[in-house]
Amino acid sequence: MGTVHLAEDPSGQRVAIKVINPELSQHEQFRMRFRREADAARRVRRFCTAAVLEAALDGGLLYVVTEYVPGPNLEEAVRQSGPLRGSSLDALAVSVATALTAIHAANVVHRDLKPSNVLLSPVGPRVIDFGIARALDTLGGVTGTGELVGTPRYMAPEVLRGDPVSPACDVFSWGCLVAFAAGGRAPFGGETLPAIVYQVLNTEPNLDDVEPGLRELVRAALRKDPAARPTAQQLLDALVGRSAAPEQAARTAQVAWQHATTPLTESPPPSPGGAPRVRRAGLLAAGAAVLLTAGIGGWALLAPGGPPELTVLYQEDFTQTTGGWVGTYDASDSAARGYRTDGTYGLDVDDVSSERLEKAPVPYTPVTPTASPDPSATPTPMLPATVVVGVTAEVKTFKQTGEYGVFCHNAEDGTYYEFALDTAGNARIRRVFDGSGGTLAAPVKVDGLEARNRVVASCEQRGTSVRLSMWVNDELVRQVDDPNGIPNGGLGVFARTTKEDGSVLKTAFDDFELRGQKEP
Repeated sequence: MGTVHLAEDPSGQRVAIKVINPELSQHEQFRMRFRREADAARRVRRFCTAAVLEAALDGGLLYVVTEYVPGPNLEEAVRQSGPLRGSSLDALAVSVATALTAIHAANVVHRDLKPSNVLLSPVGPRVIDFGIARALDTLGGVTGTGELVGTPRYMAPEVLRGDPVSPACDVFSWGCLVAFAAGGRAPFGGETLPAIVYQVLNTEPNLDDVEPGLRELVRAALRKDPAARPTAQQLLDALVGRSAAPEQAARTAQVAWQHATTPLTESPPPSPGGAPRVRRAGLLAAGAAVLLTAGIGGWALLAPGGPPELTVLYQEDFTQTTGGWVGTYDASDSAARGYRTDGTYGLDVDDVSSERLEKAPVPYTPVTPTASPDPSATPTPMLPATVVVGVTAEVKTFKQTGEYGVFCHNAEDGTYYEFALDTAGNARIRRVFDGSGGTLAAPVKVDGLEARNRVVASCEQRGTSVRLSMWVNDELVRQVDDPNGIPNGGLGVFARTTKEDGSVLKTAFDDFELRGQKEP
């Protein structure tokens, strides 16, 4: 139906612009359908959905601007990393039920709820795409009699029969979606459209993969009679164990989701055929030209590129041992750290000392400097709001698995962001608290790694949020916004391995650099 482009609003926040295909925008039925999408989405409260910010509903180019939701969709995540389990599955079920409660409260039926329309953001699942959502007061309108609008494997029996559409259709789709998340397959089989329709209309769902605590609720949602299904609000109440307002349930699901994020030591399997899985945000030049000449003002289209060329604030090449970094490397120590004789800085970790963070001795403070009693003293300058940290890293040897990279925003409470490459060639961005935490951006396979690789991270404060970007050898591999940003803090390099017997990782770092925008 359309193409989604990544952009920035005038304040620098990322947004998604969905532009309807030109060949479709010429048809009045599509124009009415697109107009209904935007109008319906505007009536939906933001709980667990992507909010609509702006829309062009008339003219030669139709588009809608929504909040940008970072993260893979549910279908991609399950295909790459396997089914959800435990609190991850519970948080998904609560989040989608919360979204349906908000959608139905606005007299809207989503009508195409499926795994690819649920994005797994760092703060929890988000329901997207009201492309075929249908307001209750427009039933029987644009789509025409008998038109099959939706994805049959996730459609309710009454929709397949051509009966009136109601919120109960979305509840049925919720049951199908949760079953897919739990087992990696839809609850109704069939390889052809007639076979799928027959299964949905006549057979009982396969819920063997759904955990017992959810199975009966999912079974209730998949009843053939729409009147016998629970409402979205009843789903939500049953899931959280009490009468729950959407805003309360959204907060509960967010906390549960963040606690249930993939552990650091886990990585998704390589993509089929060894194809690269690095995804670059951006637009083709032709697409950008179309948008700009069409007059989408105020939205800056994003394109891939290397790290920002900001002012160099600090550099260390480790050729001299007087730079202020800790230690002199001793190869006989299984957990050595310090200046190496080859002009690099070594960090060794093993199954006993499995993690090391080394702060760079940069001449900047993350907090406002206090006044000195000596009027002639020069105060220590503050770190700028945007810092770019880079280092060249080489794995000298490893056993088992390990990872290494740079970190920023290291606060006094032990919270920080890390940008890691692992020994299998995966890159990830992670928020860490007291030695544990959650992955903000799913691991991505980086192809073409060499013996020495340049890892660069940008930590950009944007009000209460922080934008985190990671480059490997000048290629952007990951970018994500943390809405609950960690304040500015220490930065440096790290290395980590597992605590399995015999685990070893020896890493040498070189050409450490800090860039930022100096205050005038």
